[in-house]
Amino acid sequence: MLKTSRFFGLLHIPGFKPLAAATLMLGVAMSFTAPYLSLFGVERAGMTPFRLGVFMTLIAASGVLASTFAGRWSDASGRHRPLLLAALVLAALGYLCLCVVRDYRLLLVVGIVFIGAGGSAISMVFSFSRAALPVPDAAERVFASATLRTILSAAWVFGPSVGALVLAATSFYGLFLFAAASFAACAAIVWRMREPQGHLGDHTVQDTASEPSSSITVPPLTEPGEDAHEDLPGVASANDIGRAVAALTLLGLAANATMIVLPLYIVHGLSGTHLDVSVMLGLGALTEIPMMLALGAKSSRLHKPNWLAACAAVHALYFVAMSLAGNVHVLIPMQILNAFVVAVTSCLGMTYVQDLMPHSPGRATALFFNAARVGSILSGVLSGLLVQAFSYRGTFLFCGLLALCALVLFAVPGYRYPLMWRAVRRFARTQYGKLQSARSLRGGRER
Repeated sequence: MLKTSRFFGLLHIPGFKPLAAATLMLGVAMSFTAPYLSLFGVERAGMTPFRLGVFMTLIAASGVLASTFAGRWSDASGRHRPLLLAALVLAALGYLCLCVVRDYRLLLVVGIVFIGAGGSAISMVFSFSRAALPVPDAAERVFASATLRTILSAAWVFGPSVGALVLAATSFYGLFLFAAASFAACAAIVWRMREPQGHLGDHTVQDTASEPSSSITVPPLTEPGEDAHEDLPGVASANDIGRAVAALTLLGLAANATMIVLPLYIVHGLSGTHLDVSVMLGLGALTEIPMMLALGAKSSRLHKPNWLAACAAVHALYFVAMSLAGNVHVLIPMQILNAFVVAVTSCLGMTYVQDLMPHSPGRATALFFNAARVGSILSGVLSGLLVQAFSYRGTFLFCGLLALCALVLFAVPGYRYPLMWRAVRRFARTQYGKLQSARSLRGGRER
């Protein structure tokens, strides 16, 4: 059980309350706009589906580039706040521009320069919190980060619904004005905070290197003890980091494709209603919160690769169950499985990548969020092609295959891949030899 005193203890950490308020305002702004940006492109800007896809892809790509640059710059300079402020200001200006701009070419400029670059604020606010919060204890630092992530998810519980009401009452003009005001309020809070002293605030490189979970590799799927992190020798290699990011990208690709296909599957494939879609999204966001808090509280004692591998397995099970569902009512409780996946990847995925790169928290955080963004870039075109070729159920099965690939990347250590490849080649040669022998034997009998 989580102790309430631990939550109240976070309030006494200098800087936690303004960071929590800034994260909440950022979550509100994103949850108000993200579900309706594509609707704006079609209904107000007159975009065709292809032009809308280009618009959304360029926004996502711009966010990837901006957060990558911000992570490298903040790690090199030790300053996180200036670029975070710049991203929030750009986002506010971008949504103000959407109130008046309708020309497609100008919208592309607004999307790339303002909205896409402003989207990098999500990753930067977490790298800023890791550096800014003076928490010497590693477990409490992880718990504080998970609590901030939970606040961000809490905004998504009510944000889309309230955004729909604002949209109905004031149209896109009022919706985007409210989003711009939320980004501006977030920037004002961050502006009043102090830049942490030193490269990583109180969390120096020396402190990080001594943490039990900082020197880890991607181990086999075993049953470790509570101090399993301490038994993992060596520092993570580039291959370890690459496999972790690739696995998170596959999970992000599958999750983003689901967000595109699920509403269509409910309404057109299973004859459901828009209310059913809202119930599923709300239930998923609501159940994520206690899971994230529990994972954040125990994160320092959990073996992250094992949990992420289990998360990938649950994701595969979720997709198979979705493909076999016969009606909408069966889908609703399945969203708890999806909430588990989101909670594990959000809480443990980000800290796992940061643990793999203990000296570069900015780049590690950017890598984690960019994995999801790369998945969002690929998911639009991929989901359309899959639905056209294999229908909704086939698309979910393909997403399940992506989750199984992520399971292998998390569960199998790097040195085993050459062994697995040689075993596959030996098996293929053996089977080919047996096939040739069987053909020769049949040919001899026929003669």
